[in-house]
Amino acid sequence: MRSKGTILPDTYTICMYMRLSNEDDYLPKGKDESGSITSQRRLIQNYINKHDEFKRCKIIERFDDGLSGRYFDTRPGFTDMIELCRKGKINCIIVKDCSRFGRDYVELGDYLEQIFPFLGIRFIAVNDNYDSDLEEGGLDIAFKNLVYDYYSRDLSKKERIAKTRLAEQGKCGASQAMYGYRKIPGDKHSLEVDPEAAEVVKEIFSMRLKGIGPALIARELNNRGILCPTEYRLSKGLSVTHPNRKGHPGWIPSQVDAMLKNEGYTGAVISHKIMADPATGKTKCRPKEDWIIVPDMHEAIISKDEFDAVQKMRRTLNKKKRSNKKYHYRCGICGRSLRTTSANLYCCRKYDMPDSDCSRIRMKKREADEAVLKDLQGHIRAFFEERERQLKKKAEGKSPEDELKEAEAELHKVETSKRFLFEKLADRTIDRETFRERKAEYDQEIDVLRERIMAIRDLMDDESDADIDESILDKDEITDEIWEKYIESAEVFPDDRMTIKFKF
Repeated sequence: MRSKGTILPDTYTICMYMRLSNEDDYLPKGKDESGSITSQRRLIQNYINKHDEFKRCKIIERFDDGLSGRYFDTRPGFTDMIELCRKGKINCIIVKDCSRFGRDYVELGDYLEQIFPFLGIRFIAVNDNYDSDLEEGGLDIAFKNLVYDYYSRDLSKKERIAKTRLAEQGKCGASQAMYGYRKIPGDKHSLEVDPEAAEVVKEIFSMRLKGIGPALIARELNNRGILCPTEYRLSKGLSVTHPNRKGHPGWIPSQVDAMLKNEGYTGAVISHKIMADPATGKTKCRPKEDWIIVPDMHEAIISKDEFDAVQKMRRTLNKKKRSNKKYHYRCGICGRSLRTTSANLYCCRKYDMPDSDCSRIRMKKREADEAVLKDLQGHIRAFFEERERQLKKKAEGKSPEDELKEAEAELHKVETSKRFLFEKLADRTIDRETFRERKAEYDQEIDVLRERIMAIRDLMDDESDADIDESILDKDEITDEIWEKYIESAEVFPDDRMTIKFKF
């Protein structure tokens, strides 16, 4: 065991691991990582800089943004880090605290007590004051993490309840007032009209009522040198959401359109529009019926009649756009529809903000279509295979509900056996090689059972999907009809990665 202050060799490699879950924060559009990831990186880097033993070490980093710490094997950054540990390419892992590493205190204890000592990995949790080379009792720190986890969850729940109550009372919970308004001094939950910006808002609505579209409105405002909302706030010495944005293009059509559909200009306070997707951690809009809208909470800049007239014009324009051309792919960063130039998909935001991640999307449309069709065919094939299996089981007197219970019971049994496997290693009743082999077998069996449970649940939920066309399995090209019937969304990311959601 090394003592504190030992100078490590140049080949020693430290991995800084950061994680943010959807319970902690959300990813602002246009950013490739959350603010909390940045703060974690800064804290760990400061810790490294303060310790002479790390000065000559090689430092790498891995992070998972918007992913729950409850599961270890589903985080790509985490699994990549552990794989590097197994290959001997990482000797030390440093995290902000144990909850960033993972929230399952039993499995965390397994890593600290068994896996890391076996692999020769030094583990440091900065805020927990834990260093595996200076103290023992990894399971103790894991248990502390359990207590912290329950505390933070309770705190988050109370905070959400408090925000909901403020929203129901019509209090403004946004950190910044929308363009055209400003916070009342001494009352951060109330708004008053900003006369200078309000005149611009009135002019934007007036131009739209005259039939001028958002693109021409934005061009007119830029030509006249009227500051866009971000630049306007900066000119007043106020804070902004993106203070370091370079080459801001001024007014853009989407910004104008967002103002035109903002009911807040009629005096209403609108809350709970955004939520974090539990599956991906990314932010998405709630259905409008779930918004909390309290009218007449501040002075209106636009009358309700003017606002309704503009919405009618917007619906008509959007309906015409939809009837002309269908865009199947969306940008995974900003959510905009992807256009096609020659054979490439691209996000139009690259023209407004060339430094954004959206400009790095350059997937071939043909390759994207092939990937979507292949994935769709795989799901349809699995659907019919599971249906055939269930028909056989039904003939034997077994219902899908019975199958589901059996599969869930088997999964619980295998997961329990996997946990006991760590205890056997600790008790030295099995050697490490046997431990590795059995753990790999259990992991594979768990994956198979989880897929099986998901397939059974899908079949139970999809009894209405009897019209799924099996002939799609023979298709070699995806059509608009297939998109419309089977595919809910397809998001493309800068690293040529896609996420696809199906309607069945």
